[in-house]
Amino acid sequence: MSFGLTFVNDSNVITLDSEFSRLVIIAKGTYSGSGGASVGFPSTVTSPEPPLVFVRPNQSNTLCFCKITGSPGAWTGFSFTGIVGVGTSGIWFSAAFQSKPVANYGLRLWDSSSKILFDNGTPAAQFTRTITSWTYLGSEQTSQGVYRLSWTAASPLNTGDYMLLNNIAMDVAGSTSRQGNQYAVWDYVNNRLVMQVIGVDVQTTLYTPVVWAKPIS
Repeated sequence: MSFGLTFVNDSNVITLDSEFSRLVIIAKGTYSGSGGASVGFPSTVTSPEPPLVFVRPNQSNTLCFCKITGSPGAWTGFSFTGIVGVGTSGIWFSAAFQSKPVANYGLRLWDSSSKILFDNGTPAAQFTRTITSWTYLGSEQTSQGVYRLSWTAASPLNTGDYMLLNNIAMDVAGSTSRQGNQYAVWDYVNNRLVMQVIGVDVQTTLYTPVVWAKPIS
């Protein structure tokens, strides 16, 4: 930036800038259910793009058929499916690169187009790590005749980080024309995340990045 305000932390990392928005928490809460969960946001998110939803299960769980529910300008919540009959619970937060005028006093920043970039009453989050390289564990045939392929990475679950759900909501392209459904398996026993794709002609290389973040206290 050539003018304005910049904060730099003791690691020489820019933490606040008057030209760029921070990743701001717009809602948070807990979830629970059996065989999956469905959560409604406390208020509709009006951004054209879906908010970023991060989750952290309380126990080993499988998350699949993940969805950010709603439509552009009217995002209402999120949901995912688990294993039938298996309970699930955890914590979540949704975030976006935007802010709201909520504080009664303190510091507030706008950019040159009058968009609010920062309000000290709005909690922020930060990205902590990304998994982009996976180790292939093998495949097995399911009772439906399709194949389940699995991958993992050396990235522990006991750090308090939350996993971005939006990427898990995407299907994976097959070798020809069919796509595979993507699953994220939280394996607390082995302190690892296992990614699985179920399909007919799924390739043995996984390119889906898994992104992690946590609230800034």
